[in-house]
Formats: sequence, C-alpha cells, structure tokens
Amino acid sequence: MSKLDDLISELGKDKKKIKQAIRDPVLFTQIFLNHEPHEAQKLILRDKHQFITVVAGRRFGKTKAMAFSAIHYAITHPGSIQFILAPSYNQANIMFWEITTLLSKSILVHLIERVYKTPFSKIIFRNGSEIHARSTTKPEYLRGHKAHRAILDEAAYIPDDVISQVVEPMLADFNGSWIKIGTPFGKNHFYDSYLKGQSEEFEDYSSYRFPSTANPHISHEFIEKKKREYGENSIIFRTEYLAEFVEDQNAVFRWADIQRNISNIELVDMGQPGRIYAIGCDLAKYLDYTVIIVLDITNKPFKLVHFQRFNRRPYAETILKLKELYKRFNYAKVLIDSSGVGDPVLEDLQDIGAEGYVFTAKSKVQLIQRLQAAIENGEVKYPYIEELIKELQFFEYQLTRQGIKMEARQGMHDDCVIALALAVWAAGHGGRSLRRVYGVVG
Repeated sequence: MSKLDDLISELGKDKKKIKQAIRDPVLFTQIFLNHEPHEAQKLILRDKHQFITVVAGRRFGKTKAMAFSAIHYAITHPGSIQFILAPSYNQANIMFWEITTLLSKSILVHLIERVYKTPFSKIIFRNGSEIHARSTTKPEYLRGHKAHRAILDEAAYIPDDVISQVVEPMLADFNGSWIKIGTPFGKNHFYDSYLKGQSEEFEDYSSYRFPSTANPHISHEFIEKKKREYGENSIIFRTEYLAEFVEDQNAVFRWADIQRNISNIELVDMGQPGRIYAIGCDLAKYLDYTVIIVLDITNKPFKLVHFQRFNRRPYAETILKLKELYKRFNYAKVLIDSSGVGDPVLEDLQDIGAEGYVFTAKSKVQLIQRLQAAIENGEVKYPYIEELIKELQFFEYQLTRQGIKMEARQGMHDDCVIALALAVWAAGHGGRSLRRVYGVVG
C-alpha cells in the first residue's frame, strides 16, 4: 500500500470521492489543501495541454493557482521533477514558500521527506517527487538538469534565449511540459506561446487571458480607482490590470535591449580592491523615491553592483549614505541630480568631491540618450531588479513643439532610470579622469 493509500485510509469516509479528488486537481485542492479555487483558477488547474500560457493581471491569484497545481502534480506523479523558474530567486521563492505553507497546513505534510533551503530551495516527497525553485538570471546553473515539468513565473521577464537554450532542453528527457504565467510585457516568447494557444494549429498548446477582476476575492473598487488614476486606455492599466499585450511605439529603451543586459551579477555592499566605481543618485521629490546605484566601471561593460531605493527619509540620511558608499567603493565618483533640492545636498557632499547634474529639457535628453546608447550597445549590465526593469520599459518619449520630452509614463516612477543614467554619465564623462589615474582602459 502506498503512502497516498495510507492517507486515504486515514481520511476514512467517502473513499470514492477522495479517489476522484486524486484525479481532479480542483477536488484535490478542495479536499486535501482546504482551499476553494475561483472559476478562472479551475480552468487552469484542469487544463491537460502540454504547453499552457496564462496571461493574467495583478492579484489574479497566479501564485496560488500554480502552488495548487505543483502540489497535485508532485503527489499524483511519483518520482516527478518540477522546476519553478522566475527572473529572480526571490520571485521563485514566493511560489515555493506558498507551496510549503499549503503543505504544512494540510494532511499532505506527512508525504514530505525533506525541505531544503540551501543552496537552493527544494522539496523532496516520500514518493520520490521533487519541486525545485531557481532563478533564470543564472542559466548556467540550470544546464544539465532535467525535469518533467517547468512552471515559469513572470515568464515575460525571462529572456527568449533562456527559454530556447536552457528551459526547453531541460524537458527533452521526459517529453516534459511547461506552464508560463505572468503579466504581459513586450512581445516575446510569452506572447508567441499565447498566440499558439489561441490557434487550432498547435494542438499541444492552450492559453488564457484573465484581467485582475477575474479574481472575485480582490477589491474591484481598488481596480476602478486604478482605472481612474492611470486612465482606461493607459498602457499601465491595460497591461497590469487588463492583461493586454500592447504595442508601445514610444518606448525609449527597446525591450529586447533591456532583456539582453540582464545579467548574473551579485549585489554587494563594498567594493573590491583595485576596482573603480561610479555612483549615481536621484534624489526624492514629493512622492518619488531616492535611488542610489553603484556601477563597477573598471572595464566595459559596466556592472551594477549596488542598489538602494527608499523614500520618506531626511536628506541628511541620504548624505550620510552617499559618504559611506563613497568610501566603501574605493572613493567612487559621485554624481547626483542637483536640480532644486539637490543643490543644498550637493553642498554637503563637497568634501567627497561629488558633482551635480542640473536638469533642463536639453540636458535630460542628453543624459537619457547616453544611457539609451549604453543599453543598446551592451555597455552596462544589471541584475534583475523589478523596479529598475519596469521603469526602463515604461520610460517614453514624446514629440512636443519644444522638442523631445523624455519621462516616465503616467503613474510610473523614473528614479531608477535617472540614477542609472547618472552613474553611466559619471563613468563615461567624470569617470574619465579616474580611469586615467588608475591606468584602466574602458
């Protein structure tokens, strides 16, 4: 008798219904996990296609649906291997810990052999099944692994080449399956597989698109507020809440370029001996954020190695942070936005040789165009930082009578973009003197 049969015996009454629940993931979730999936989640859970794409708005319940699905698959497919893959390890762990939480509160907890937290999150079941959580920003760590099934969270943020060169080969041994789930960003592999799922031509594919309101448990009043705030036709509301793929002709940074420069870089709190660094800081104004970015500019491509984002802090605290980072990163070149409130802050940073960048309509365009060229030419690399990636994607230009205007789309911030642009500018302009002193060829 298997462990699962033992569990059924323990449950006692209505064994027919319980055995039916083993076959049906919705009943399984209701009986064994004590959760009631909403109607849209039920469609996903019962889908038997090999390749499933779910395009969904924020707060749809993607993580929970995939957690239900992963547990059901592990229990009903002894010896199976599943990988939860996401653009960052933290993102993958959100779903992983949802799975462990659900299991810990159910009778299925007895079927767990062991849960590993290091070096990578992993659950081993008594039936030999495994669930792993990994990041796709380090694809080299995924090579050589095989899986029966992959769940790709925030799939649109996973580069196309990682899908074709790493994820798909992982499934080759077992003719495995995948589920891609997330909000739409750009027209990449996520968009392509969504279209295949809508076509009768590809029998193994299915796809869904659900707005946030498909989840009956979230506040529809909140969604209405967001509609009024961003505008019903705004790209943010249409992508984030209506889950629409939108062609954006006004983007300053091409999505393919943004993705290509996401790299396996570990953020650090201190520089390495002999390395040269540049710091860019955009200071908070009103409801914005202060963002500090440190680039290693010893060689090209420059690498983002330190990132801070905060708001509602006194400027004195920001000044202290910048002075500390200046020392910790080998007396780095510091460039801040010195417009408005930045001017008195710059005065307090004279002892570390900080410089200011004054924003005008013309100077902002020059600054952003330099960053645009750096990203297009692969001159700057950065780890997957959700706030940064989103800001880059939603940064746009408009043609006005006065010329080109570059700024964040309505409802979005651009603090990360400006801080990165300042750091790149310091590296390429003010940073030249540093490279001469240290004899480094950029």
